[in-house]
Amino acid sequence: MVAIRFLLDLGVTGVAVCLLATLFAVTAAKAHERIPVKVGAYEYGVVYFYDDGKPQGMVLHLIRLLNDLQDEYVFELAETSSRRRYQAVTGGEVDLVLLESAQWEWRNLDVQFSKSIVQEKDLYLTLAGPDNTDALLSDVTNYPILCVLGFHYGFADFNADPEYLRQNFDVLLRYNEQEVLDGLLAGEAPIGIVSAGFLAARFVDYPSLRESLVISDQPDAVHDLVAVLSAGSSIPLERFNQLIAKLQSTGEVERLWQQLHIGLSG
Repeated sequence: MVAIRFLLDLGVTGVAVCLLATLFAVTAAKAHERIPVKVGAYEYGVVYFYDDGKPQGMVLHLIRLLNDLQDEYVFELAETSSRRRYQAVTGGEVDLVLLESAQWEWRNLDVQFSKSIVQEKDLYLTLAGPDNTDALLSDVTNYPILCVLGFHYGFADFNADPEYLRQNFDVLLRYNEQEVLDGLLAGEAPIGIVSAGFLAARFVDYPSLRESLVISDQPDAVHDLVAVLSAGSSIPLERFNQLIAKLQSTGEVERLWQQLHIGLSG
């Protein structure tokens, strides 16, 4: 406004002043325009899932928290799949994928890893019954195992290639964790592997399910889940780590993560 009054004092016409005022407004708006950051997500446990046809999970919580924390970037959901996520990141379709493990197929790709955000376990399950479940779970590779296509398992040294799994282990590959659990309950294989978050959610929805399952004391794997950023990500790795550290310092990240696992702790 001071600049406009100055121009009026110099005798600049009203039309010119209006044009200049519009220019100033547009410039100011662009200066505060948030930089889009595309966040890849696919169905995995309570990281990202559907409930009554609506997307839910920790990824959406983190996107909300990150957007509320600052006004420099706007984090936007961009769905992908468990098998396509690598190309989505390296090909620049997304800026990052939330809640991955650096142990998976990222190791030889041109990507960046954030600091650890949360930790997750993958659990061996079998049906409760008169059989000796301890012996069954003591060496799972001696038996058929229900697994999710595209997921990475400790018993296979995190090699998710379907042909490798079929050639070296007796695996039955399914498209998601619900199909693994359904197959286990139907007797398709004596052992299934699901994430702790997924199982916790099923226990909340179906409390009697606890009586039907035995969980191994030894998990298949424990994952430090991070964000995987593309080489050309819209947000620098250092800045992303700063934002996550601020969120973690409030305790909200851990609170939300534990809330999504309450079915196992309760």
